[in-house]
Amino acid sequence: MTEMRPVPTDPAALKTWVANLSRDELKVLTQQVSSGALTGGLGLLGDLAPGNREFDLATPPDEPSLFTLTLELRGSTPRIWRRLDLPGDLTLDVVHTLFQAVMGWTDSHLHRFQPGDGQSYNQPYFVTEFDEDEGDEGTREDGVRLDQVLRTPGDRLTYLYDFGDGWEHRVTLDSVVPLTPGNREPVCLGGARACPPEDVGGIHGYQEIAAWLRTGAPANDVPEPFEDADHAHGWLPVDYDADAFDAAEATAAMQLWVRGEHRPWHGVPEPLANLVQGLRGQGWVDATAWLTALGPRAAVGLDEEDVRRAGRPWLAVLDAVGAGTKLTTAGYLPPGVVAQIAQSTGMTDWWIGKANREDLTWPVAALRENAQHLGLLRKAKGTLAPTARARAVRGHPRELVATVLQRLPLGKGFAADAGWLLLLGLAAGDGGAALDERVAQMLTERGWRTHGSSGVSASDARRGSRVTLGALESMAGGHRAVDAALLTRLARATLLGVTNNQ
Repeated sequence: MTEMRPVPTDPAALKTWVANLSRDELKVLTQQVSSGALTGGLGLLGDLAPGNREFDLATPPDEPSLFTLTLELRGSTPRIWRRLDLPGDLTLDVVHTLFQAVMGWTDSHLHRFQPGDGQSYNQPYFVTEFDEDEGDEGTREDGVRLDQVLRTPGDRLTYLYDFGDGWEHRVTLDSVVPLTPGNREPVCLGGARACPPEDVGGIHGYQEIAAWLRTGAPANDVPEPFEDADHAHGWLPVDYDADAFDAAEATAAMQLWVRGEHRPWHGVPEPLANLVQGLRGQGWVDATAWLTALGPRAAVGLDEEDVRRAGRPWLAVLDAVGAGTKLTTAGYLPPGVVAQIAQSTGMTDWWIGKANREDLTWPVAALRENAQHLGLLRKAKGTLAPTARARAVRGHPRELVATVLQRLPLGKGFAADAGWLLLLGLAAGDGGAALDERVAQMLTERGWRTHGSSGVSASDARRGSRVTLGALESMAGGHRAVDAALLTRLARATLLGVTNNQ
């Protein structure tokens, strides 16, 4: 059994003591703290945690300046550092994003800014939205500009990241020059060495694995906690080189992060982005794979044949209904209208029967129902008539198709969530039973339950997305002749929009 080394009684030595603990010793420490069994020197930690406070900040300057900063990772040997130019009027939440990008972190953990050359997580800090949700009080980082905490060359700021691994960055203001439209973009001027891998175990764990890599990664001297060299290489980022760094790549990363394009869900509709961000486990893995397969977030070009086929079912319904059609006493479309829709959509090529009764011709009934859900038709006083939206685009097939796609997915609540995830899977080229299984997993991770079960089944997921899938399939050739490639293009166009050009 692993035993703890003696706990220092000097508060100044506590931090070094904790940083030098092995993984096994950290586990023991965690167990003893949570059980209340640990007493003595560690009790001094309570004296190191004064309450946070509001900061009395300087007024921002009338004219913002361009700051040249040095960002260095404390404890790194050899030193890991970056030098960059940033506008002084950036707020700290934006600076956080840029620091993540220029260092090479992934923003997978909490962070914190402290004024000055702080040496402790317990010093006063600027609070984040998460901190406030947890009940912390203080000055919000998103309301503080960089030039309110750094004023003259030599001023310092501390940037903390990942309170488990405990990465501490010293930020030093090197110089201040006038800010112009030509130098406003963030730029990395230089630096050295790659960012440590996430969750490597802090500076101590990083130094061990970096030293191992620098000596040629000998198979007989693999650092803890890896079982062997294959285990270590499989865990490390692909082609990881502890001594590699490229300032141009770091600049490009900052520009990408500022635009938000580093996030897997960038450029997709907000409801879908919110769904993806709430996923965990396998659902998250599958959703991010779909988002990667989605590729560049650019509007989709549909050629004239795509538009003709996609608009065909809706034009068939609108043409048959005309200016308005009186429904039967049972609320169905008249037989002549049903027959016209079936003929115009090509359904009569495969339908067995006369296809002139809506209650006996489910494809026509589903098409009419979807047209109502899409806002193309409305029923009032026993009459079915086109809406103003439908009349406006009826003579413009491309606008009609775009209008329909903008209304997807259909339904609310469970059906809407299932529809969004279905659209993402289809847009990524997935389909069939595997798609339903993945959507079901994601819906389960989002907290949906059906029939008192512990989760959502594939058949539940398919039922939830049925109306959205039905609308798309009708635009991609119909129930019996779905063009999978067109179905994918239409799903992509739903998420990313349709170009005005062919």
